[in-house]
Parts: sequence; C-alpha cells; structure tokens
Amino acid sequence: MPRRCKVPGRFDFGRAMRTTAVMVNQILAGALVSLLNFGIHAVMTGLIVVLTHHVAGRTDDLHVFMQLTALLMVTVIVLTLAHVCKIALWVLFMKLAGITAPNLTVFEFAFENYVALGYGDVVAGGGWRLIGPIMALNGLLLVGWSVAIIFEVMKMADFHIVRRERRSR
Repeated sequence: MPRRCKVPGRFDFGRAMRTTAVMVNQILAGALVSLLNFGIHAVMTGLIVVLTHHVAGRTDDLHVFMQLTALLMVTVIVLTLAHVCKIALWVLFMKLAGITAPNLTVFEFAFENYVALGYGDVVAGGGWRLIGPIMALNGLLLVGWSVAIIFEVMKMADFHIVRRERRSR
C-alpha cells in the first residue's frame, strides 16, 4: 500500500472537515444541555417570585432586617439548589456521552467548569475539548441571571417596606 506523502504547508481538507464536524457536534450537544439548564433556571425564577411574595406577606409584621433576611435566604437557597441541579445535569450528560477528565471525577470537572473556576490544567477526554468552555459560558450566564434575581428580590423588598411605612403614617 503506497504511503501518501504529507507536504509541509499543504492544507488537508478532509482533516479540516472532520475537525469541524467534531466541533459542531460538541457545540450542539452543549447547546442542548444549556437550553435545558435555562429552562430549569426559568422555572426556579418563577418559584422564587411566588415564594418571595408569600414570605413577604407572612413576614409583614417583622422588623425590616428580619423580613429582608427571610426573603434573601429563600432566594439564595432556591438558587443554590437550582445551580446544583444544573451541575448534576452536566454530570449526567458527561456520563451518557462517556466524557471523562483525567485525575478528576466527572462531578468535580463539571462543577469546576460551571463556576468558571477552570484551572486550565484539565481538559475533557475523548475529543470533547470544547465541553469545558461551553459549561463555563453556561454557568456564567446562569450565575449572572441569579445575581439579577437577588437584586430584584431586594428591590421588591424595598418597595414593599416603603409601601408599609407609608401605610403606617
């Protein structure tokens, strides 16, 4: 069988197409998991709205500090549980796809990348090099969304407190 001579500097179109197909598959798979995570976060946002309105009504007779503390605790607990669920979804995807990371469990790899802590020393195996950055982008978007929720709850609490003070005058 004759060997093909690789000419330095010559473009290998077949290799480029295979590499592009692998990247597109990784991006599509990551996009699907990201969309599922966005859905989870949207549901949790709705749950937070309902719970905080309920807690605000139940804590109306408490001091402002206690009421704000109760509202923020509910918000942060629900958001933390939501983020752990989304990391678990990434872990499930990685297990189903057979993605591994050297010297780390899949959960450690997913958690590290989701919070964009990635030290850069561990890359997913099996040709899934893009899954870490996709996870990090997904996590950054959702953590930003969580910060916006926390600020909105604080704004709602401030509005509720000002309204309560006006009624008491």
